[in-house]
Amino acid sequence: MPRESGVLSDVGSTDLHPASACRTVVIVHRARDINSLGEAARSFARSSSGRVVTVATCSAAVVRLALGDWSFGDALGVLAVVVALGPVEWIIHRRLLHAEPGSTLAELLGTRDSHERHHRDPDDMEWLLLRRPNAIGSCLAIIAPVALAAGGLSLLGVSSARAIGATVVSAGLVALLHYEWVHLLVHSRYRPRSRYYSQLAKNHRLHHFRNESYWLGVTIDTGDRLARTLPADRSAVALSETARTLG
Repeated sequence: MPRESGVLSDVGSTDLHPASACRTVVIVHRARDINSLGEAARSFARSSSGRVVTVATCSAAVVRLALGDWSFGDALGVLAVVVALGPVEWIIHRRLLHAEPGSTLAELLGTRDSHERHHRDPDDMEWLLLRRPNAIGSCLAIIAPVALAAGGLSLLGVSSARAIGATVVSAGLVALLHYEWVHLLVHSRYRPRSRYYSQLAKNHRLHHFRNESYWLGVTIDTGDRLARTLPADRSAVALSETARTLG
């Protein structure tokens, strides 16, 4: 039986005919076609990155709740993640995503190639968010080292190591989820209301369209402040001819 037609948008549409229960979903291919938080949320929920990181984050939270044994160490663990977030985000962006051509690690992980594609066409949803293998790898990069450290400390008699380790993993995955969500928003037509996120969006546009060596922080600018890549006056930074090609 043929489906009734309606007016389509890039984030899906409901038929205009009340009698029809069908819903046509069209995947967004361009971030600039996202105009609201609702549209962004639907696009994020349909993305491989959104699904993988959300499942990983929720699973880690369930494990943490099941372990119990809450202590002051959990607060310290979350604080450590928050403090490390800016520098770690900057290092990953600069050393892996913007790695020099021929970098063995970047080529092995495919980070430079995928990020170069993103810079060539920043609104292309295929390269804006992490692809499934990269999303899984990013989650494992958070989980594996913390789990190994917590397991080792537990064997040495630190009774709360596993619980605190689960807290750190959960916080790290929340940070990754936040990164992906913010990255989608700053490329959409939605304009954040808060001053903090508005500034993040402005900085990221400058990174893409003025100079790729500056404004490397996506969710936090402490890494840029430490590395002095957050100029107070954007006009002091030369327009880069390689902002779209990464050199």
